[in-house]
Amino acid sequence: MQLTFDCLMFSLKLEWMTFELSFESYSSQSTNITSLYSNSQLGVVFLEQGKASQALAYLDKALEFDPEHEQALLNSAILLQELGRPELRKIARERLLKLLAKDESNERVHFNLGMLAMDDRNTDEAENWTSRSALFNLALLLADDHRPLEAAPFLNQLVKYHPDHIKGLILLGDIYINNIKDLDAAENCYKRILQLDPINIQGLHNLCVVYVERGKLAQAQSCLAHAHRLAPGEDYILRHLQIVQTRIQRLRTTAGPSREKEVAFAEYDPREFGGSPGDELEDDFQQQPINGGDGSSNDNHNNLKTSLPHVTTEEGEDMEEAASSNIVELS
Repeated sequence: MQLTFDCLMFSLKLEWMTFELSFESYSSQSTNITSLYSNSQLGVVFLEQGKASQALAYLDKALEFDPEHEQALLNSAILLQELGRPELRKIARERLLKLLAKDESNERVHFNLGMLAMDDRNTDEAENWTSRSALFNLALLLADDHRPLEAAPFLNQLVKYHPDHIKGLILLGDIYINNIKDLDAAENCYKRILQLDPINIQGLHNLCVVYVERGKLAQAQSCLAHAHRLAPGEDYILRHLQIVQTRIQRLRTTAGPSREKEVAFAEYDPREFGGSPGDELEDDFQQQPINGGDGSSNDNHNNLKTSLPHVTTEEGEDMEEAASSNIVELS
């Protein structure tokens, strides 16, 4: 009986010790998260007040809790650069390169790496880092100021030296469609995007719109159906698919052969836009239900329009983020 009681007490004591250890671990993690947030926020506050040394101290403290904290990495790198000491610029460069490894398209990181290179009087490296950021931001400003034809040369220069700049290709393709009216060039931009990122929905959708502009309705339908399968939650893709299907239905009801029909129903290879052989047959018979009966409310024209993004130049704004809304619309 005593042995059983002793075993029970030992078991209870062991459970209590386990609970204490778990609670201490939870408390430690909670404290670390709180400390990380507090130090990061305090760093930003001091940064906004122009108190560089205090801001840097808190940002460095935040990085002790989380060495991968992106806001602390970027803000501390900028502060280290501004202090102007060579040994600190080396640390700033390391932190910026860590951010670049997370997101190669971060224009602010490219720009600040260029500024560091200029401080080190490394002209070639500075040009390499800053040309990408400067060219895109200048083109975006011009496009937003309704001067797309002036933006195009800068974008062409950007994609010449940085052919993997997807947002630059998106913006350039938009200008080719809406302003220069060069569908071949626009199509090349979007196909280049899909080479870089086969499931880039924005690039894929805009390529589908190029097919619509060419009058290739069957190919546009299959392309939009493919985009809808990849992104079923994007309402604008389904809406545009329904518009194209309505146009196809109307064209099929017209009597006799015509050049328009010949172009609309021409054979195509779905692999052009990332589809699979056989998709064209499936998409032709599995049409989406048309909203509003005949679907004619949004189908009065075959024009394209794009709302260029609004650009702000306030400190801390990443102008490239504004470019993500360049989706070509069917009206």
